Amino acid sequence: MSNPIDQDRQLEELPYAWRRVVLFADNMAQATVADAIGRSPKQQLTWIGLAALPLLLPFGIPGVATSLGYLTFLLGVGYALGFGVPIPRKIGEKRLPPNAAQVLKRFLGVFIRRVAPHSKPRLFIMSHPRMRPVNGLVLAFAGLCMAAPVPFASFDNVLPAAAMVCITFGLRVRDGRLVLTGYVFTVLAALLVVLLWWGGYAVFVWVSKQPWASQWLGWLFS
Repeated sequence: MSNPIDQDRQLEELPYAWRRVVLFADNMAQATVADAIGRSPKQQLTWIGLAALPLLLPFGIPGVATSLGYLTFLLGVGYALGFGVPIPRKIGEKRLPPNAAQVLKRFLGVFIRRVAPHSKPRLFIMSHPRMRPVNGLVLAFAGLCMAAPVPFASFDNVLPAAAMVCITFGLRVRDGRLVLTGYVFTVLAALLVVLLWWGGYAVFVWVSKQPWASQWLGWLFS
């Protein structure tokens, strides 16, 4: 485990935009949900990216991805329209778990070590204010892909989570290539949802045509 001096040195070596993201994660300790999410669209984008980081792993806590997906949809639409989405008081007054900031910083550290050395400000058209409606709607669509119930799969959150992380952090550090990568992940997430639903429907049709299926259902409901 690295000591605080090493962590401070590593933080100073990061580009300014990435340091802001790390400091944002630090400020989430003991914060309320409303304080963590914030009111400005930029702060809400950073929160989405941080919250989606743990979902890059192919497993998660049931219900978390669905809630985050719907919230991302709302925040993405708000970003597209140019305003922050107000958080209901009943939800906003709740406090985050004491170790939430440390867990998110751990995931953020892994992500930054792999991405930050290859990231730099570029393709500024992708982070231009004129692209705000497009970026917001793509982010909202990625949230819907995450919230969509998918049969027979526990890994379907990885692609939309990757899309949300790449788009939000790409906009934060003005890395247009990272934003474009988020677009690609969004398309792949949508295709995966369609494929899994089509596969689930095909399996259902095949099972319904089997003679043993009707016998089993008759025995079950007799």
